[in-house]
Amino acid sequence: MRMQRQPHGRKKASGWIALFLAIIPSFGNAGIEIVAGAQPGKTILKGHIVAPEEIAAGKLVIEDGRITCAAADCAEPAGATVISVTEAYIFPGFIDAHNHVAYNVFPKWHPPKLYSNREQWQSSRAYKEFKAPYNDLKKTVLCEMVKYGEIKALISGVTTIQGTAPDSACFRTLVRNAENQNELGTPSYHIRTYILDIQTFEGSVDWKKTKSFVVHLSEGVDEKSRAEFGVLKQKKLLSSGTAVIHGTAFTEPEFKAMGQAGAKLIWSPQSNLVLYGKTTDIGLARKHNVPISLGVDWNATGSDSIFDELRVARGVSRESHDEVIPDSEWLSMITTNPAQALALDAYIGRLAPGLKADITIVRSRDGDPSASLLENRLEDVQMVWVGGDLLYADEDALEKLKPGQCEPLTIHGAAKRVCVRDTVQPAPKSDQTLSDITRALKARYPGLAPLAP
Repeated sequence: MRMQRQPHGRKKASGWIALFLAIIPSFGNAGIEIVAGAQPGKTILKGHIVAPEEIAAGKLVIEDGRITCAAADCAEPAGATVISVTEAYIFPGFIDAHNHVAYNVFPKWHPPKLYSNREQWQSSRAYKEFKAPYNDLKKTVLCEMVKYGEIKALISGVTTIQGTAPDSACFRTLVRNAENQNELGTPSYHIRTYILDIQTFEGSVDWKKTKSFVVHLSEGVDEKSRAEFGVLKQKKLLSSGTAVIHGTAFTEPEFKAMGQAGAKLIWSPQSNLVLYGKTTDIGLARKHNVPISLGVDWNATGSDSIFDELRVARGVSRESHDEVIPDSEWLSMITTNPAQALALDAYIGRLAPGLKADITIVRSRDGDPSASLLENRLEDVQMVWVGGDLLYADEDALEKLKPGQCEPLTIHGAAKRVCVRDTVQPAPKSDQTLSDITRALKARYPGLAPLAP
């Protein structure tokens, strides 16, 4: 696929750049034109494709859940549905690299003070009171809790999320749970996660089998938190397959060792700032070539959406690190970087032939797709596919493509529809609608926060 690189910045364009700018979206309401085809499972998307390394006006061909062509021009399979998109960008489905999904049924938690490490707030009376409903709900409606959290992610364009233990088949609908893989076909040991104190980790990681070891580490700002990195090394858990969540207490030696090992960082700045008043030194991470992915962490102290988390991260980069992360790299932090950190880059994270058709279409707010992304809001999400299945879109589009199958949802005044009930690949509770899920949760927890903040 021959594409021109999207220029960044706001300087006056000339030459080929000016010619290229002439074809990028303007900043109005997105337009979607649909010509329905006779062959289910075959779709052609036409518009401005962000791969994400490059951008061009072109086509995506989806057949049986996979991308079969991504190019300036593609042969169009007979009988395919053709969807032409204007004033919007066609992105890879976004990946939330770290989130405690089941907690996202709850409203915000407002800690009474800042803490030095996660043990302090987890043992506090304030947090125990906040968490008490969780302990009760998970006994009876854990599936509904997870699915509710997945829907909150889906409406922000997230198609894969990390943070749900692979212990129930009822999680195998909606967005992809990284640990569950959701039809990716990788074995259970492909990804391992460890969220407890690293001191308590027993056994070892077989790096020939496990391709991603995702570990909570050094979440705090004190020496006790920083010392956890030494324990990780002592237990021989630092590898190119290691993905460290947080690393808030890390200094130069830790990031240098991570860079040398090829380890990855998953960063949740909003939650760090709320709990500790400080977040990870991304300047040092960048200095030592540690790839950075973003994760919302959870609704309690994190952002309301991946868009908000991007803006918090950009603020940290600008205010504390002299814009160490260029605008051109924000998209990779929710696509290619987490796909690699979670060892799923052979399946998701880009728009390329052979990969799963996980696709997010978002209204353009800027001529640069990364800059546009930093301005986007929930209502700007136009369409979201997971494995070629359209699960969320503007109301008119979904009604044309899936008449009567999906539920209405109003997001900041924008009429949308969401497809929660899965009749194609039945699983436990897959016949639930959003209304069913919400009703079950409210029956157990009447104070449930609304789906969209």
